[in-house]
Formats: sequence, structure tokens, C-alpha cells
Amino acid sequence: MCFAANFSLKKKFLILISTSFPYGMREPFLETELSYLSTYFHKVYLLVPKQPENISHTINFKLSPNVIVAQFNDKPTFIQKLLGLKVIFTYRFWKEISIIKLNYNLKLNRQILKILMSSLIRSLYFAQQIKKFLKSNHIPFHRTTLYTYWCNEYSAGIGIFRKKYKVAGAFTRVHNWDLYFERADHNYLPLRSFIHKTLDATFVVSEQTKKYILKKIPYINEDKLLVNYLGVEKIAEPLLNNKGKKLKILSLAFLGKVKRIDMVVAALEMIENIEIEWHHIGEGNDHLDLKQYAFNHLFNKSNIRYVITGDIPKKNVYEYLKKEHFDVLINTSSFEGVPVSMMEAMSFSIPVIGTNVGGVSEIIDDGKNGYLLPANPSTKEIVDTLTKLYLLSDEEYLIMRNNAYQTWKNKFNAEYNYPELAYNMLQFSKNR
Repeated sequence: MCFAANFSLKKKFLILISTSFPYGMREPFLETELSYLSTYFHKVYLLVPKQPENISHTINFKLSPNVIVAQFNDKPTFIQKLLGLKVIFTYRFWKEISIIKLNYNLKLNRQILKILMSSLIRSLYFAQQIKKFLKSNHIPFHRTTLYTYWCNEYSAGIGIFRKKYKVAGAFTRVHNWDLYFERADHNYLPLRSFIHKTLDATFVVSEQTKKYILKKIPYINEDKLLVNYLGVEKIAEPLLNNKGKKLKILSLAFLGKVKRIDMVVAALEMIENIEIEWHHIGEGNDHLDLKQYAFNHLFNKSNIRYVITGDIPKKNVYEYLKKEHFDVLINTSSFEGVPVSMMEAMSFSIPVIGTNVGGVSEIIDDGKNGYLLPANPSTKEIVDTLTKLYLLSDEEYLIMRNNAYQTWKNKFNAEYNYPELAYNMLQFSKNR
């Protein structure tokens, strides 16, 4: 479906709140989404919390001329925190307490109360920041759409603002870490019921995400949860090349514990009769020194060659994919939304192996465009799957490559997905 920009751009404003983009190397997939959204609004204000001094303040992404970047202070002062304690006398506070005990079945302890109090105070503070920003820039509230790229205290903040002032629309998007209570400290994500009920809509990145929210959070209007897949643009024509005698594997991920890259190394260590070249792109926290870990486990494997690259800009990743002609992308995460790395690989006709977590089954059609591993695969299951792909005939493998490309083209194409997102946002404004 084509979503043309049928709405007048006159005096339509978008306030988009990120966590670090366009600074640093995080959230690179927001660049493409923002490039489309900017064509539907007169001006886009990209609000970013003030970045630490050790983070480069160089803008590393291409932005449209009508995108204005502004930093805001997201840390209330000590006095503001003290004043914020009045939230314990609000209905919102006690409603959340009830939800914690009755719906989440969590024990109400000091840590959870601290998380809730902090989130409420920061949300109220951010609502004040939004009001101050709009007034100081003479942006009319009623022509402004508010959109948080992650579901967090900023989302609750725009919900608080929206309840008090008339705006064109208020939205959030839910991905992965901001979805799963199991990943959060003390298995608790604050104010989710308030956020999803108060905002006009929540854009979820998969059908699985929608099901999770409906199961976890009580009394949500299903119609306010809109599935909008992320997407990537067409970078290259389909690369329908055969496998060589050597299997070229790519992993493309932040080196957090959840990504379980050590499982890839363990599988490579077990493989004896296949020549493999493995490339990894991405850095991370101190969880894993991948270069040292790979050396310790693979140094005596004559059939395994590996190349470990740090973070590189998105355009360089695409050049890398063009140059190297990978046979398969592998993802061993324990939690996911629908990984953009899989979309990027499939746009280059690269089949994908991934764990059946989150919305991964919505991109991998097992045996057709890649292989779906169990959520918690054994090392042998990973080895067997890589071997199965390696043993495909040329004809079977080329069909798999073409299916991967068609999956990107039909489901995860930015040219369709992001105009649909903008259309849905502007429909709320039009209906009002």
C-alpha cells in the first residue's frame, strides 16, 4: 500500500524524543525512519537528553534540513526531586501500586517503590521540559505531534502533558528492552499501563510484541496497539550468488550478554569438516572481550578464520555487505524485537539463522529464507543448522537467497513501512 503525503505540511510539527541519536553510534536504524517522517512534517524537533562529556557530540547521521536537534536536561535537581515526592498523593501513584500487586504479581518492596517513584518524578519533570521547549520555540501545542522512540519515562511524560494540554497526537514505539519485564531490574517496567492507555497509539515492532503487551498489561484497548515493522531501504540489487567451498558467516550485534555471541564461538569450535570464515561487526560493554574469547577457543582451528570489527557507521556496514558476499547471518539472542540486522541482511539476499524469540519468527520462515533455532539452542543445534545450510545444493541455496530478498521487499521495506507510520500519526491529527 502506498501512503502519499496528502496532508498539508503547513504548521505541522513533530517532536521526536530519542535516548542518544544522532550522537554516538547507537540507534542507527532511527536515521532511515526519521528521513521519511521529516517529509510529512513542516519541522521535526529531535530532542535528546544531554549527553555525557565522554560521548562525542558530533552528529554522525544524515539529517534532513527541516530536522532540528536540541538537547534537554533530563535530570531533576535535588530540590525538584524533593518537590516531586508529592506524587505519592496522586491517583496515578496508587493505581500503579495496585497494578504491581494485582496484575504483575510482584512483591512490593523498596527497590520497586524506588523505581516507581523515580520514574514518576522524571516523567513529571519531562512534561515540564516539553512545555518549556514548545513555549520557548513558539510551537503551537495543538499542531504538534509528540513521539518517543522508546517506551520509557519520556513516554509517560508526554502522556502527562497530553492529559493537560491539547496536542495533535502523542505516540510511543516499543522495541525490545523497553518491552520485556523479564529483562528489567526486579522484573518491573514502570507506568506501562498509564502509557498505553493515555497515548493515542503505541507502535509495536511485531505481532508478538502486541500479544505480549495485551497479556501483560490489563485493560489495554487492542486498537491502540498498531503493528508497524521497522524497515531498511534498498541498498543493492539481489545478490543471487552461490556458496563457495568456504562458508562465510556474519554476526552483526551489540556485544551485550543478551546477544550470546559466545554461542557462535562455541559452535565454530565444534565444527571440523567445513571451512568457515566468520565476521562479527559490533562492540559492546565489558560483558565479553570477543577478540580474546575467540582467540582462546579458535586459535588451533585451521578450518576457521575470523574477523572481528568494532562499531562502524551504517553506510560502512552496507559497503561491507556488498564487498564480502556473505552466505548467512546468524543471530543467537535470548530476547529480540524484529532485528534490523536481519532486515539488512535480507535486503542483500542473505539468508538468516536466528533464535525463535520475540518477533524473529515473523521474519524467518524456517527452511524458506533461513532457519529458526529454538529459543535456547544447544551448541549442537547451531552446528547442525550451519551444516544443513552448507550442504544445500546450489539450486536450493539460490532459492533461499531469493526468498530472503522477497521477505525484505514485501515486509520490511522502509519505502512502505515508514510512510504508513507517518500516515497513522497524521490521521489522529486530521480526525481531531
